[in-house]
Amino acid sequence: MKQLRLAAAALLLVILSGIGALPTYANMFERIKDIYDTPERLQELQNQYNDTKEQLEGQLESQREQLEESRRQTEELLQSQAEMQRMNDDYRQQNEALIAENQELVNRMQQLEEKRKSLIRKAIWTAGILIGLIALYALAVRVWRFMVWRKQGRDGAAGRSGRTGRGALLP
Repeated sequence: MKQLRLAAAALLLVILSGIGALPTYANMFERIKDIYDTPERLQELQNQYNDTKEQLEGQLESQREQLEESRRQTEELLQSQAEMQRMNDDYRQQNEALIAENQELVNRMQQLEEKRKSLIRKAIWTAGILIGLIALYALAVRVWRFMVWRKQGRDGAAGRSGRTGRGALLP
């Protein structure tokens, strides 16, 4: 029985090795066929490589152009910003100068207003003084004429007979 078992095991081994030999043979045949087809596949791979390389070079060139355009735009923006900053500084200086000039004009207007008010006050005082002097002069003339009339009236009573009848008249 030992031999029978040994024979069965050997038979099973032969069957199993025969089943495995077919795919191995087929794989080997496929490999040989692949070796003969390799130049065609190599050419296909070379074409794919060249296409990919051209595509990548195109993308690289496109990215370089975009980078250059971005750099140019950045430089333009920086120049524009610098120009705007310079203009802003100029406007700020002009604004400060105008503020100072405005303050000077305001001060000058206040001084002129004070001078005008002072001149008006002086004119009013001068007019008042002149009116007062005219009134004082008129009063002085009246008083003087009254005094002359009175003096002539006393002297006129004594010497009326020699007079022609013209006496001092009051206004």
